[in-house]
Amino acid sequence: MPSLSLGQVLRAIFLAGSVATLFGCVDDGGGGAPKAVSVKIIHTNDHHSYLDSSSYDLMIDNVATRVDMGGFARLSTIIKKERNDHSIVVNSGELNGTLYFSLFKGEPDFKIFNELKLDGYTLGNHEFDEGDARLAELIGMANFPILSANMSPEPKSPLYAVKDKIKPYVIKEIDGEKIGIFGILKVEKTKNSSLVSDNVTFADEIKTAKKIVAELEAKGVNKIVLVSHVGYYNDILFAQQVPGLDVIVGGDTHSLLGDTAQLAQIGLAPIYANDQTGPFTGYSHDSIAKMDGLGKYPTTVKGPNGDPVYVVTAWSYAYALGVLNVDFDADGKVKKAGGNIIIPVGDKFQRKNAAGTFVQVAEDVKTQIMTAINASPILTVAGLDSTIDALLAPYRVKLEQAKNEVVGSITQTMANTRIPTPFSPGQTPTGSYAGQVVAEAFRKTNPAIDVAIQNVGGVRANLLAGPITMAQVIEVLPFSNTIVMIKMKGSDIVKVLNEGAYYSLHSGSTGAFPAAAGLRYDVFLSGGEYGVIKNVEVQDRKTGTWSAIANDTLYTVATNSFTAQGKDNYLSFKSVRDADPTVFEDTYILYYVPLVNYIKSLPNKQLPALDLTTYSLKSVTP
Repeated sequence: MPSLSLGQVLRAIFLAGSVATLFGCVDDGGGGAPKAVSVKIIHTNDHHSYLDSSSYDLMIDNVATRVDMGGFARLSTIIKKERNDHSIVVNSGELNGTLYFSLFKGEPDFKIFNELKLDGYTLGNHEFDEGDARLAELIGMANFPILSANMSPEPKSPLYAVKDKIKPYVIKEIDGEKIGIFGILKVEKTKNSSLVSDNVTFADEIKTAKKIVAELEAKGVNKIVLVSHVGYYNDILFAQQVPGLDVIVGGDTHSLLGDTAQLAQIGLAPIYANDQTGPFTGYSHDSIAKMDGLGKYPTTVKGPNGDPVYVVTAWSYAYALGVLNVDFDADGKVKKAGGNIIIPVGDKFQRKNAAGTFVQVAEDVKTQIMTAINASPILTVAGLDSTIDALLAPYRVKLEQAKNEVVGSITQTMANTRIPTPFSPGQTPTGSYAGQVVAEAFRKTNPAIDVAIQNVGGVRANLLAGPITMAQVIEVLPFSNTIVMIKMKGSDIVKVLNEGAYYSLHSGSTGAFPAAAGLRYDVFLSGGEYGVIKNVEVQDRKTGTWSAIANDTLYTVATNSFTAQGKDNYLSFKSVRDADPTVFEDTYILYYVPLVNYIKSLPNKQLPALDLTTYSLKSVTP
């Protein structure tokens, strides 16, 4: 064997070291014995494309104080401060909700996550709101791991081209210890409440979690973190049902966890009891709702082997991030876990003056406010990360240009209460006034349309009294849906109304409840599968008169392209179309355009107060 020069020896050593570094996270079955390690988990979820800070009123020193809160430029400042060689930074998913997404379809979001150098990003249902192709483009942009263990694209889906970038799990080494990180999304909600194609297959959540934990343990990984997008109560189900889990970082239900007294000091409270998505198939939330310790950060759950599992989530809309410090022993058991959400705010504060108007506070008051913030375990003053702020700057310019146009004005605030509360005929009705307005706008798009149906969850904000701008309209209707027309029998209209209503009451997807124009009906909240909506009447568009809907009469129905596909359980829309495609027409009118045109067409461009004689809900019975 020929002798090697010193340079050749050094080069060989260098290459060997490079290979070891490159493949350091691959388990080879060897290595030293497992040991104890501390891990800091930094996490966000459900930002819904709220990229900038939000104006928010908190209680500071028992006085309502308006602050600039959250936003990714501030969150990044905190992440950089908290991050170290023992940290993991993850996001539990969810795009869409603001003008940023309506205009740019997730591009700035993913650029921000590239800058944050995430260790894992779990896909949520709203990642599919623009369909497979757009999500594939975003994943192609990502320089961070995309996690989704129970979602698999088939060859016909555009996502198939980026399937190798969608990982069931990643393994990160911290101080020589392997930390397994995997992601799971909620199957039913993704299939029924997004525009994912039929060319994407999904696997059972619990079964998948058990399978992934077993795979990780077979690789010698005994410290395992699930980054989920299934909702807080379902995270607790994971903890109760899946052996080997240590920490669950959740998302989907916008749950705010923390110490009740600490949150109360700043005018907040734990948020978790309402709007829980439905349980996994074959499971129930009944016992979970009665658990001790709900709402705490972290929430401690006894796992199937008796070991504690720690569940955390960090609110929504980029208001906050969570920081959980976890001490593992050598066997992978958590010996200690603690932390909190952190809400970053700017250093400018407003309080009401004698006239009741929010104004900047004086310097001495600001000093008092800063002292109170410094004493809070939740609040912190944080500057803007210049890199993130500069990244968003060109998008803000385009966004502001789009925001400027005033469409018209709203006489009375039209709230968007998803599930109506009981009222009798003649009483002030409850429910989604905003949904009614949107449906009426749909109805006005074409004189051939008899009635319109809108799922209230497709309306993302109230219609507030006062001037309304283009930006506000798009935030109310942020999705890239179009308006479609379907000819269907009266009996099928009654059926599809009940499909959406019953699903909204029993699945956790409250946004499926129907609002309508040209239709009115009585609601029975305890009714059976086809007994929630009864006594349906239809309005003759030409005469304005109302009569009982005729089962065999054909009516032209307007709805959005989302529900027209059978999403949110509006199954009869799809079945009617499948039976005869000629009854279906896509107008290709974008989702928000009818509302803009409707308001502009009104006298003085002013939306009047709700006409209770045409409101879709005649009564609501418990």
